[in-house]
Amino acid sequence: MTLKEFNIFRFLRKILSSIFVKIFFWFWLATILSGITFYILTTVTESSTIAESRQNLIVHRRHLTGQTIAMYGEAAIELFERKGLKALNNYTDRMESTTGIHTYLFANGLHSLAGQDPSPQVQIMAERSLRSGKVEFGVYRDTFLVAQPMFNSQGLLYIIVGEVPGAPPQPVEPFYRLPTDFGMRMLITFIIGGIICSWLAWHLTSGIRKLRNATQSFAQGNLATRVRPKLGNRSDEIGGLAREFDQMAEQIEGLMTSQKRLLRDVSHELRSPLARLNVALELLQQKTGPEAETSLHRIRREAERLNEMIGEILSLNAIDGSAEALEQGVVDLDHLLHEITADADYEARGRNCRVALHVSETAQVQGNPELLGRAIENIIRNAVHYTQAETTVEVGLQGIHDGNHPWAVISVRDQGP
Repeated sequence: MTLKEFNIFRFLRKILSSIFVKIFFWFWLATILSGITFYILTTVTESSTIAESRQNLIVHRRHLTGQTIAMYGEAAIELFERKGLKALNNYTDRMESTTGIHTYLFANGLHSLAGQDPSPQVQIMAERSLRSGKVEFGVYRDTFLVAQPMFNSQGLLYIIVGEVPGAPPQPVEPFYRLPTDFGMRMLITFIIGGIICSWLAWHLTSGIRKLRNATQSFAQGNLATRVRPKLGNRSDEIGGLAREFDQMAEQIEGLMTSQKRLLRDVSHELRSPLARLNVALELLQQKTGPEAETSLHRIRREAERLNEMIGEILSLNAIDGSAEALEQGVVDLDHLLHEITADADYEARGRNCRVALHVSETAQVQGNPELLGRAIENIIRNAVHYTQAETTVEVGLQGIHDGNHPWAVISVRDQGP
């Protein structure tokens, strides 16, 4: 199997394993099978009922037609024997003009009387009735043919054949003989059923897709993700699952927010005594002799390591992707730098250093005040750490106007190596 065939196979497998395809396929298959079953049951039931009704109608019509032809035959035989052929022809013409039924009288077997011109079908019906000795029925085009043997008072045999306009109803075809447009009917049924099933499957799986997208967003760190507003007022199982997901998200967001706030507060609280500890170490070093230099240096190094660890915790807590940490607003750099340099200047006194701020122009920027303050504070603390004793770390703030894009420039200059 080539790589292209393997990718195609994976793509088809992914499509076929989706819940949308499964719901659509089974709904569509159920619709098709239900339609076929309904058609078969309806056709069988209707075929049986209609066939029975039509058969009763045929029998009834044959009975009535046979009685009518027999009555016409008795009258025709009596007129022929009493008044002759001309009276018979006048009678048949009059009956045809009033009822539409044309009769033919055969005397002495199959000898048609003069003045009558029977068709071959009429002669065939007369022969059938003569051979069987009973009433025979037939259909020719749109004409119902009835042939009946009759006897006069002396026992002479006559055959009377009647052409009745309008063919009788045909028997119902069996249900397995499908209509000519059955294929088009089923095609239209399949298309409509497919459209309805696809819409239904899409509606049922839309909530699952939204829940999946929300889960992915939540897993990427967006703890403010909620599903319920996107689903509207759904009260089914998917709506209940969305409500439970939102409750879980709210609890997790609350726990994570509390944890971050605790880490931030604890880290800030720890940094203050560490800064004072460094100052105290500097003062203690000045008052003690060389014999305590090793211990004081050890204490100072451990305090610096602890300060670095606290800084790392604050950085990780800030860039963890929470909505609170990434919240932005207008930051006054002048005010922010005054606070940072004041704290740094206090710490720098332990090393006989100073931190001076020079603001040539106030500036405001869009950003997160905590992240900006932490970044600037780390740079200034690093400058204080590496500058030489009895020097000044200079911090500057100035604005640069470059057309439609003004810039705020913060400079930090130390006297280190």
